[in-house]
Amino acid sequence: MSRRFAPSRRVGRVVLALLPLALLWPTLRHTVESRMSLHMLGEFPALFIAGWSAGRLCLGRLPARRWLRGQRLLDWRGWTGAVLTSSVALVWMLPSTLDATLLSPIAATAKIASWWLAGWLLADSWRRMDSEVLLFFVGNLAWMAATAGLLYIDAPMRLCVNYLQDDQRHAGIGLVVLAGLFGAVALRQVLRPGSTSSRAGETCRM
Repeated sequence: MSRRFAPSRRVGRVVLALLPLALLWPTLRHTVESRMSLHMLGEFPALFIAGWSAGRLCLGRLPARRWLRGQRLLDWRGWTGAVLTSSVALVWMLPSTLDATLLSPIAATAKIASWWLAGWLLADSWRRMDSEVLLFFVGNLAWMAATAGLLYIDAPMRLCVNYLQDDQRHAGIGLVVLAGLFGAVALRQVLRPGSTSSRAGETCRM
């Protein structure tokens, strides 16, 4: 059964990996980025998933294994992937940088590249993290999302020049919900039987 569905799974990952190309369509990009909630809760995860899918596609390719060894030297036990993803999330949740992506092509390119690269790296490093690192990483993401969400909800004025206060509040509510999901994922992964041993096995492979 797994072999039967393998080709369709690869096709799905290819489609997801090419998601950033959809932003080349000006109408679609304007529609997504015209609402703060869609920009942060739709486009950002889509870019991350695109990088993740591309990373998963390359993990099973024999020509990429030598390159993967070098990547893992820089990403010891998943620490680099965790730090990069946390930094990317922190930077692009700030109101000033969010505004910058709408006004500067350089900032918009940096946004796309950083989210895609974070997904690429974390696709391999996720399962190699120790339980403590994983819990801290996802818990830190949850804390940042909740803090930013509450800030957007409670702010008495617009924090982003390009978005209305109502949309700012909707984005804040979405970030708080996302924080709850992050927390649930962290607990599920850490409490799953054999999670530590499976990640240790992934570290030793290749």
